[in-house]
Amino acid sequence: MRTSAARAAVCLAVLALATAAVAHVVYQRQTLRQWAQQANSIAIAEIRSPLRVWSAADGSDHQEFFSVRIVEHLAGDSPDAALDVFPHAEGMPRYDVGDTVLLFLDRTAGRAEFANLAARFPFFTTQGAGHEWKIEPGDREVPSIALAWRENSGGGYATSRALLLRQLESAHPRMRTEAIGELVQLRASPAFRSDTEAHARMADMLRSDRLSVPERIGLIRVLEGVPGFSAAAALLALGGERLTPEQRVAVIRACGSVPGDGVTSWVRHQLREGDTPTRVAALLALGDLKAADAVDDIAAAATAADADPAVAHAAIRALGAIEGDSAVAALHVLAGSSRDSVGSLARAQLSALERRRTR
Repeated sequence: MRTSAARAAVCLAVLALATAAVAHVVYQRQTLRQWAQQANSIAIAEIRSPLRVWSAADGSDHQEFFSVRIVEHLAGDSPDAALDVFPHAEGMPRYDVGDTVLLFLDRTAGRAEFANLAARFPFFTTQGAGHEWKIEPGDREVPSIALAWRENSGGGYATSRALLLRQLESAHPRMRTEAIGELVQLRASPAFRSDTEAHARMADMLRSDRLSVPERIGLIRVLEGVPGFSAAAALLALGGERLTPEQRVAVIRACGSVPGDGVTSWVRHQLREGDTPTRVAALLALGDLKAADAVDDIAAAATAADADPAVAHAAIRALGAIEGDSAVAALHVLAGSSRDSVGSLARAQLSALERRRTR
């Protein structure tokens, strides 16, 4: 069975292969903590130009760059007030002229492969597409948390916990999302399981509308398994709220890895009442839950005269996931369906089940 941490794990480092003439293989650093702790310099800057291209006088090299005005130097080496910076990452950062941003900079001279660029561009940034930290003028929250991470680099559990909870309570959605991802990693600390104060603070956030539905689902994953917390009850409470169709689908998908009679019953209700995306999500969740008592409902979804092909296919996949005798019997019935796509997919599921049983 998948562990809670594995279900919730997020990838915090992605190997990107860049293809531009002056680009190199880099590791993306995705969280505010990582940017703050690893950058050579941190500054608040105003974007003064769109991306432009510099070319060496002899045409031997070229480099895309943008011009900035340093509004405030926060930490590390101090750049000039007017600065040209080149990005070195997968995908170009999306800045508009006039944006105020939090820039994480590295010394060009510190990288041997950039020796020919150091005189023209003292600093570069590995912030790429999706890693722009745009801030409203006068907003001190993001810079202050970045500085706190910088000043507490190498801090222990208590420091990380305090800063992540602070981020989780932020008005910035991206700060909250990153905090949830980091909290998944913090779960591995033995201190987390006994940290009842942190558990209570996070549980209180679930009962408010401060967090978005995906954020609340992520936080439920963080809390899953801690003493006194029921992930099933939390998901059912969330599912009982007024949700958009997309939000309801997200909750149903989350239910697929949280067993319990109440969860299974609620998902079955969504199967009967929902639109096509909702029913597909419900069927797949019932398969993940190995809900043998829902086999009749699942088979009925595949054989309904007006069944959408996506619904029928999800039903067959769910039966294959359940695997029990009743699910196998239902697949045999579906294998003889006059609807070619249903019959062929059911036969394929039966073949897959047979291969698993004979390994």
